[in-house]
Amino acid sequence: MGKQNLRSSVSTDRSQALYHVVLGFCASHHEKHEDDGSTASQLCNHMGNERAIAMGHAHLGPGTGTRPRSEPRERAVAIIVERNRSTGKRLARLLVSAGYTVKTYEDETTAIAPILHSDPQIGLWLVVGEAAAAAAIAEGLKTPPAGKRCVGVIYGGGDEVDAAAMFEHPGIAAVLGVKPTSGRPDLEGELLSIAAFLRGQPMLPVQGFLLWGAQSFSASITNISGRDAAEARLVKLCNEHLNISRRVADSLAEVVHELITNAMYDAPVDAQGRTRYAHDRTAPIELPAEDKVIFRYGTDGIRLAVEVVDRFGRLKRSDLVRSLRRAQSGQVNRGQGGAGIGLSLVCRTCPVVQVDVEPNCRTRLTAVIDLEPGRATEGVKPGRSIIFPDLTVHAIRPDLTGHPVRHDS
Repeated sequence: MGKQNLRSSVSTDRSQALYHVVLGFCASHHEKHEDDGSTASQLCNHMGNERAIAMGHAHLGPGTGTRPRSEPRERAVAIIVERNRSTGKRLARLLVSAGYTVKTYEDETTAIAPILHSDPQIGLWLVVGEAAAAAAIAEGLKTPPAGKRCVGVIYGGGDEVDAAAMFEHPGIAAVLGVKPTSGRPDLEGELLSIAAFLRGQPMLPVQGFLLWGAQSFSASITNISGRDAAEARLVKLCNEHLNISRRVADSLAEVVHELITNAMYDAPVDAQGRTRYAHDRTAPIELPAEDKVIFRYGTDGIRLAVEVVDRFGRLKRSDLVRSLRRAQSGQVNRGQGGAGIGLSLVCRTCPVVQVDVEPNCRTRLTAVIDLEPGRATEGVKPGRSIIFPDLTVHAIRPDLTGHPVRHDS
């Protein structure tokens, strides 16, 4: 057993090292391959999948990431609108590593629509821009070319970005917060995960928001006792082992309570689409085994990430917009209950919220809370990231082999 574990560890280390070498090669080819990034794309995509397999994520997709020559992968182009040249170059290298051909613009008023219509051979356009370019990007995404996927990501700090207003535009997949004092490449990591997701990779699991090596745990919940036990377990972890403030622990307990309650009471529907338990969110219930809620959590000592999964996939973009409006205004009435209220509390409390919805199949909501008192504060603060690449809008996303995966709403 010892030799087997050692062999696995060595294999993983070699795969990671080779992967980072390939990323460096791809990044160096940004300008050279501005018109044709196919070589860098194929190599990065293949190595990305090999790295996932070595890390134990063989479920990411069929095959090894290679495709027959007769089935070329969808061409993907990223547009970066950033006035700071050095930041633009850094983000360009990042997106090249995900297999995109990248075009950069320094004028925040750049007209996006003409670019999106300039090449009918491009299947995926990812438009990334700073807060100053948000209006131009949202306007450009209103008229995407027919049959093409056009997705926007906005980033900024302070009160530069109105997240609720941005998510009213169906093409916006994320509003990412810039955290210059965090000491972590948060913006880059979140952007890279979205770029990879649009090309067929899964969205970040709960461990993806933590430092490498951090453990995560999971539990199945079917009743109030299970929910309360999960909440108590997290509070005990915070108070007795992580030595963090009571205020942060209480905020985390509220987030866990609301996420699990939403999944237990608001998500389940019957065969006719009618909610089963939402009429009374305090009534004792016992979910059938097939409707169980999956709760996951993990910490690296700096952050704590929690994730709740239900099998119904009913959370909609309009729910997110309403929740963000409530969070911004501070109108979060905990006594009212309801999925929107719970999500408002989560968006108000957590610096990172990721929503992964497969319509009518699954909702996976991940929330990250900072454990350091200087960073963990309630209220809408600078650097908040909301990620919601809505598959009811972008109905077809290719899998790792380049074949389309359809998600009908």
